[in-house]
Amino acid sequence: MDKFLLAENPMRPEQSGIWIIHMLDPVAIIQCTEGREDNDNTFRHYVYINADNVPEEWTLSIFFIAIDGLTDKDHEHLLDRAWRWYRSYMQWEDKNIDIDDEAIDN
Repeated sequence: MDKFLLAENPMRPEQSGIWIIHMLDPVAIIQCTEGREDNDNTFRHYVYINADNVPEEWTLSIFFIAIDGLTDKDHEHLLDRAWRWYRSYMQWEDKNIDIDDEAIDN
């Protein structure tokens, strides 16, 4: 089983967005918001340089976590791991979009 899964629900516009589900302990749902957003949950800001060399700001925040008693440091570590996984996903997506664009040009 993968550690992380990507989820979204376009049928619920009031809760639209991208979510990372952490499937191993601690099971968690992490909200990914484009831009800098401060909220009441544990959150961290990150920057991704996309394929066009344009910086994208992202905020990852813990929406739900199944284990009580974790420290802020534990939450931050989980967010950092989720960010590394999500950043890899975005790099993979950028690469595949570039390949598709080249195929269209041929």
